[in-house]
Amino acid sequence: MRSRALDELTEETLDILSRAGFIVREINYPKEGRSVDIVGGSGDRKIILKVVYNSARVGRREIDDLKKLSATYKASVLIVSEKYWRSEMEDDVVYVRNDIYVVNKNLLRNYFLRNNKPLIINLRGTYLLRIDNKSFARRRIELGLSRSEVANKLNVSKETIYQYETKRSMTSIQTAIKIADLMGEDVFEEVDLMNESVFDQPEVPVENKVLNKLAEAVSIKRLKVFEFSTTPVDGALVKDDKSVSIVQLAGYTGEERELKTENAVKMSSITKSAPLFIDDEKKIEKLKYAVREIFGE
Repeated sequence: MRSRALDELTEETLDILSRAGFIVREINYPKEGRSVDIVGGSGDRKIILKVVYNSARVGRREIDDLKKLSATYKASVLIVSEKYWRSEMEDDVVYVRNDIYVVNKNLLRNYFLRNNKPLIINLRGTYLLRIDNKSFARRRIELGLSRSEVANKLNVSKETIYQYETKRSMTSIQTAIKIADLMGEDVFEEVDLMNESVFDQPEVPVENKVLNKLAEAVSIKRLKVFEFSTTPVDGALVKDDKSVSIVQLAGYTGEERELKTENAVKMSSITKSAPLFIDDEKKIEKLKYAVREIFGE
């Protein structure tokens, strides 16, 4: 059973996105172990969120599905939480869980409603900041300092300064404080939650027989097939910027069938994907023509 605290966190997240101009929908299927709690869309921007009180409770299957959903729908994915393992999450820190950004509601509010982008990343318990290499090099030159002089002032090697100026680098918060004192905060790269949270996942073998059979029947070149296990949508066919969301209804009856259908429609409407409901595997031969038409084949 969901706690009142989690319900309140979900409502606050919905409110933040709505105030930021997103059309939002809450997803409540499946009842347990789902990867998606909120979907939102604003023009071409799409976002998929998992809302959980403690991000440690997000399982591997949910993480995998979030990444595949991002690749399918070209959507940003985030986890909104209040705790990161045993610690309360800080308002100005982006945490990372299996490459997915985890933020609390206050950081989410500052990002979407005040356009305040965070600088600090917590990666496996270590606080880090990213160096903007061009800004760093430009600021060093403005200050009239050589790389050796900057290295001495920061108590790092000359090679480290070279990396700061030529590669995408990260530094500890202790060194970052020294850098800020010497060069200002403009040399750090902000974390852009929306633009940095879209995944391009490679295809993996699909076990779902219906998805495989449909993809084979459709027979479209460069068609990608993704399978989901923690959402109301069971999988998707993807080519370029078009997708078909597959919803299997065989074996579902009554309230569960209705709930799954309702939530699949919510997801499809926001992600701008064509939903395809399959209640009988024997209908695949007929359905393939509709799918081919969606992809313009």
